[in-house]
Amino acid sequence: MDSAVVVAAIDELAGFLRADGADLLVREANPKIARVHLALVLDGVTCADCILPPDELRATIADALQRRIAEEFELVLDDPRREQ
Repeated sequence: MDSAVVVAAIDELAGFLRADGADLLVREANPKIARVHLALVLDGVTCADCILPPDELRATIADALQRRIAEEFELVLDDPRREQ
């Protein structure tokens, strides 16, 4: 797993979220343990309904990463909507 590939893929996805005031941050892209850890930031969200629901967002991110990363990896997504 190439960390630069992960960051590029996440930055591309985050662009869609930024249009609604959200962001997607890479906390960790660790090739040694094959883990991608992301955080959804909702601080500036102007349209909460415009952000994909948690399960759909996670699936979209996983699909986008799987197209770019050949090997298996663990996806960890910190979504504040899950913590409520």
